[in-house]
Amino acid sequence: MNLLKRLWFPFLIILVPGAIFALALPYFPVDETRYLSVAWEMNLHDSFIVPLQNALPYSHKPPLLFWLFNLDWFLFGVNGVTLRFIPMLFSLLSITLLYKISLLLWDEEKIARYAAIILSSTLSFLLWSALIMFDVVLTFWILLAIYGLLSASRNHSVKSWLLTGIAIGGGLLTKGPVVFVYILPVALFPFLWLPKGKFTARWYAWFMLSLGTGIAVILAWLIPAALTGGQEYREAILWGQTVNRVANSFAHQRPFWWYLPWLVALLLPWILLRPVWRGCSRLTNDDGGRFLIIWIAPTLVILSLISGKQVHYLIPLIPAFGLLMAKNLAALDNGEKTARWHYPLAAFYTVLGIVLVTLSFRKLGGAMEALGVSGLRALSFGLIAIGITLFALNKQSTIRLVNYTALSSVAFFILILFSGNAFFDSYDLHGISRAIKEKQDTGYKVMHYGKYHGQYQFIGRLSQPLVALETERAIGEYAANNDKVALITYEPRTKVIKEEDVYFQQPFRSKLVVLWNRKGIADLIERHEIK
Repeated sequence: MNLLKRLWFPFLIILVPGAIFALALPYFPVDETRYLSVAWEMNLHDSFIVPLQNALPYSHKPPLLFWLFNLDWFLFGVNGVTLRFIPMLFSLLSITLLYKISLLLWDEEKIARYAAIILSSTLSFLLWSALIMFDVVLTFWILLAIYGLLSASRNHSVKSWLLTGIAIGGGLLTKGPVVFVYILPVALFPFLWLPKGKFTARWYAWFMLSLGTGIAVILAWLIPAALTGGQEYREAILWGQTVNRVANSFAHQRPFWWYLPWLVALLLPWILLRPVWRGCSRLTNDDGGRFLIIWIAPTLVILSLISGKQVHYLIPLIPAFGLLMAKNLAALDNGEKTARWHYPLAAFYTVLGIVLVTLSFRKLGGAMEALGVSGLRALSFGLIAIGITLFALNKQSTIRLVNYTALSSVAFFILILFSGNAFFDSYDLHGISRAIKEKQDTGYKVMHYGKYHGQYQFIGRLSQPLVALETERAIGEYAANNDKVALITYEPRTKVIKEEDVYFQQPFRSKLVVLWNRKGIADLIERHEIK
């Protein structure tokens, strides 16, 4: 209860906009819809050991998140309302862990409270907390492992080492061996961050206990999955998702520095406050600062060396930067006036609003076109209002600066939610999914042109797979050999489509998703319009 009293503000920062996001927005293709469809097919076919996608074993991710979705459905019935609250729950747990980690590092409640607020209101973490993705769940396991290692360094308790091992196992079950990228720098170099005289070689023996515990956790699923999933699935999870990924990780498909500009964007809005970086030169002066260097620097280097770079791979590092920024903010005297420190933040919102309102008078394209003129202008004026409000603040204390910055993130997030209706509607696949379900229920075989990512299975509650075909010839042959067929393709919005050729069509992102009937399929093949 005491912890809730101290963390109610960062908890509300996550829950209020997150609940609006969860209840009002559709699930986004292809990632969210794919992961929900995998969980749906596991439920549909009682295949809780081997994940399925489009009736085939799905080897790209371990099953923990899919299990959590099925646990949700076991408790509340199959529904699409409660699922986004699962990553939000892990986000709240991560905030709690970060608070405790901060106390272990510096034993100062002010730093811990600032760290919790910064993490909850960093725009990227706030967004990912409401998305059906693996990164926030993985972040929890990483923080739990970090907490276990820090606790073990102080109390040398077997319980702490076992806790670290369970966290490693949870990370492996969430996203595979990538969990080690974020944990091993701290675990392997304790002599660089432990106080002098505290490190002994026994540390590595104890860490082997943690490692063995984590491996035991993953093997409890991996062995039965390998035995029951068939040879192709077995090779994929034992070889393709481990050895092959490691072997192909250093091909530099994206440049080494690719993460640096993204890191700046992911740390908004806090990166705009000068005080959060003012104490970085003093990091090596205390054990906590050295700990952060060992946690952040090697992890960033490893991620930069890996070729398969994705923005969300940086999400588990945001808590570490949150600790860094909180330590620097707390170093200020609590009564010290912040003067003009908030001006860059106010300028960011104001300038962004002005740029967007200017764009609304030009020909829109891409995401801007989907947002629409009215939505874009509503967002613009809202951002300008946030900026002006922040400019009006003057000579506030550090705690107020922290709170106002956090609230600006919440306001920005809610603005996007309420101004982006047209944009979000362009991702809503309920209409086409219902049309597919209706055709399947009346005996139709539904073909899908090109690779199918499972985007319709859960939304339409489909009980049959789609037939994914890559060529015009394959589509023609399949249609010739089956009486009742339909075909899904994605067409330019400018294409003229006759009503008598389709069962259903709807806008999807910048295109049209079309469910063709037999006549439409024949016309497409005759005109060679299936490329």
